[in-house]
Amino acid sequence: MSTIVVTGAAKGVGRAITEQLLATGHTVVGVDRDGKALAATAHQLPLVAIEGDVGEWSTHEEAANAAEQAGTLVGWVNNAGIDIQGGAHEVTPSEIERGLRVLQLGVMFGTAIAVRRMLPNRSGSIVNISSIQAVATFPRYFIYGAAKAAILQISRSVAVDYGPYGIRCNAVLPGTIETPMLDEVLPTDMPHDEALRQEGELSPLGRIAQPSEIAEVVAFLLSERASYISGASLVVDGASTARSFAYPAINLDA
Repeated sequence: MSTIVVTGAAKGVGRAITEQLLATGHTVVGVDRDGKALAATAHQLPLVAIEGDVGEWSTHEEAANAAEQAGTLVGWVNNAGIDIQGGAHEVTPSEIERGLRVLQLGVMFGTAIAVRRMLPNRSGSIVNISSIQAVATFPRYFIYGAAKAAILQISRSVAVDYGPYGIRCNAVLPGTIETPMLDEVLPTDMPHDEALRQEGELSPLGRIAQPSEIAEVVAFLLSERASYISGASLVVDGASTARSFAYPAINLDA
């Protein structure tokens, strides 16, 4: 039985990826720090649930062990993330440390352990979820953008070093997606549908993405259909980064 680890599996994009992989016959080890949400997901989906913080090396070791106990580890998706807003003049040292711990170190830990476990089989595919904020700056996302940019280099490094040993690694750069994390930062002074509509104006397609649309791309990259794709940074943003967009300047006098 082939197994794939997915971090941040309880909600949003991670849950959609989990559903897609289960539907294609894989065993999924789902990792999430939200124990309640993970338990609810595990009640609905036949995944192997691992509650833990991706900022801890041991969480990834536990996930890898569970994957190997369930079958052959063939894939790993580093998806877990948090949203931290704030420009360089606003963020605190603790916010910087917390953001990089989850968004960058969590991906590095997962990738490093995935490589070590895949090397004996000389085969495997790793997909790291970055963001269009890795290549195009959003206002007041000093920490998030830096970490997402680092993911691109993490993915390229692994692709180059371990391609000769049958391991592929790619990054996916989504645009705006309708997820619980997005809901947390939407304006509270307007109807939800209107807030989503305005978010969708960033894309020439005129809408935001659904988690399942990202999951389809991830499932493809993990599969043998993508056997010659490695070291790539695949943008899935409805052409958002293909055009310029005029944001208002940060108001420091407010």
